[in-house]
Amino acid sequence: MNSYTTYKRLIAKTVIISLLASLAIAFVYGIFIKKRAIDDLARVDARKTSRLAFEALYSAMEKGWSKEELDSIIVRLNDVEPNMRINAYRSPIVAELFGDRENDKNIREHDPMVASAMKGEEILAGDDEIRYLYPIEVKKECLSCHTNAKVGDINGVIDVRFPVANLKISLTTMINSFIIFFVSFTIIIFAILYYKLNALLVQPIKQFIVMIQDIISNNDMAKRISLKTKILEVKNIENYFNKMLDSIQDYYEKLQELSDRDYLTGLYNRRKFEEFLTYEVKRSVRHRHKFTVLMIDLDNFKYINDTYGHASGDLVLKEVTNIFGSNLRNADVLARIGGDEFAVILPETSYESGYAVVEKLRSSLEVTPISLMFDQVSLTASFGIAEYPEQGENIETLLTGSDLAMYKAKRAGKNTIARADQSDQEMASEIQKKGEFLRRAIDEDRVEPFVQPIYDVKSGDIFGYEVLARIRDGQRYMAAGQFIEVAESLGFAPKIDQIILTKGLLAREEKGMWDKRFFFNLSTKSLFGGDYVDVIKAHYERYPQGIENTGVTIEILEREAIHNVNGLMDIIEEMKKVGITFALDDFGSGFSSFVYLKYFDTDYVKIDGEFVKNIVVNEKDRIFVKHIHQIAKEFGKRTIAEYVEDKETLDILKEIGVDYAQGFHYGQPHQLV
Repeated sequence: MNSYTTYKRLIAKTVIISLLASLAIAFVYGIFIKKRAIDDLARVDARKTSRLAFEALYSAMEKGWSKEELDSIIVRLNDVEPNMRINAYRSPIVAELFGDRENDKNIREHDPMVASAMKGEEILAGDDEIRYLYPIEVKKECLSCHTNAKVGDINGVIDVRFPVANLKISLTTMINSFIIFFVSFTIIIFAILYYKLNALLVQPIKQFIVMIQDIISNNDMAKRISLKTKILEVKNIENYFNKMLDSIQDYYEKLQELSDRDYLTGLYNRRKFEEFLTYEVKRSVRHRHKFTVLMIDLDNFKYINDTYGHASGDLVLKEVTNIFGSNLRNADVLARIGGDEFAVILPETSYESGYAVVEKLRSSLEVTPISLMFDQVSLTASFGIAEYPEQGENIETLLTGSDLAMYKAKRAGKNTIARADQSDQEMASEIQKKGEFLRRAIDEDRVEPFVQPIYDVKSGDIFGYEVLARIRDGQRYMAAGQFIEVAESLGFAPKIDQIILTKGLLAREEKGMWDKRFFFNLSTKSLFGGDYVDVIKAHYERYPQGIENTGVTIEILEREAIHNVNGLMDIIEEMKKVGITFALDDFGSGFSSFVYLKYFDTDYVKIDGEFVKNIVVNEKDRIFVKHIHQIAKEFGKRTIAEYVEDKETLDILKEIGVDYAQGFHYGQPHQLV
């Protein structure tokens, strides 16, 4: 049986019960109405009949009729309505003057109701038969005959008897009774339906809402809904909502775990590690303990990823986690804070004790081979140590100090342990100052785009512009070379790239320079983490005439491309679908430059300026530029020469056949005005 049928039967049952209850009430009420109506009608009819009888008798008496004639009048009145009986009894006053009728005295003495009526009391009595006794008072006009009486005395009693079955209830009474019954029935039905719906539907829904509010306000995903109702649909809501809560709780717990732990190794992540570090600083301040922070970076881990693949690299990270974990105490905190970077907190551990732990970690990693496919590899790592409070009294300085020590260990030849000294701390302090300068520049909107023109070598016309980042510092502008390395190391580069891209495209729109190509330098980190495609698409969709491509080229640094070749190839492919072109920047600065021409579907090759600026005086540089241009042409790329600073350099580039050129010979970077 489906829920709809169940609910329909429930409503039908409610209506039937309500109808039966209403009929019962109507029956009781009808009996009451009948009794009331019969009493009222009997009283009215009896009074009317008695009055008529009295008037008839009085009229006869005025004419001087005899007692027999008066009795005949009563007989005729009874004949008019056979089912009704009328009698008239003389009072003792009338009997004294005119004599008693037959049985009058006996009735006066033995019928209590007649005796009471003789005293002036009007009487209505009876169930199956209504009896009405009407006392006849002496009036002034009666004194002419009834000389022995006075006004107010009782001359007699008229006795009228009616069978109840012969009484008819009036139409008005019946209509009013039905109206009352219908209204009562309707009220009862709606009252019962309201109660039922309120109990079965409204109250469960209110309870449902209150429970949801409680779950939301207390963020308690463990609570479950329990509704008191017989309606199957509402119970289904309860069941499905509880199932949804089960799923949400499951996802919540998984998200909570992911927010605290690294998905691959199960170790704490950087955010959670910093929470533990903050707690340890506070605890050490309170109890005056020292503790040690370790930064660990695996040596040559990229080689494993490139040689054996990322799946094998993940396996190595898990094995390294096991090696480190087996050599640490339960109270120590081990975290994975980056790709191949780990961090450790050693509570209540001085530098000397911490160094012994680090040496144990280093040697265990070095001597434990890790099996990969059909091979075994041995790993080493570089370790940096920072001690609280000697190397720092807060988490920022401790993290910076241990980071610097780890990089110091790498520079010392890897597979070693280092501790940051004063000079390292001063360098870190300088980096922090530059980082604060960059943060303020971004917040205060002082990052501005400058442009340097790129010319067509053959025609001498402007082909496009390279958009460069500058920071306004008072009346001067800082070039990118003064801040870009710090920006990249502190993670500000993507934000600066976003600002330059947005402002550069806006300036292009405002100047209406839709026929000029704009080149933007975006780091690979920016490409992997930004919404640059949407920004560029929104830009060229505003061009009123419509264009076949965006007129936007993204420059990729050769030294950055090597870190994620496959991922970068995918990004280039996707962005080229919407008309974005690419250029390999500083081409020739690396040993494997020509390999990138094979893998990256770029449109332009920007020849490294270090070769271009000396082609007038250095034959080797000229040969190198010539071959870069020729190979690029073979791959269908156009070439752009950088650092063109004089006419002689430009003439050689024309002779070689380079397509475009930029440099101080054409103009220095400037704002678009």
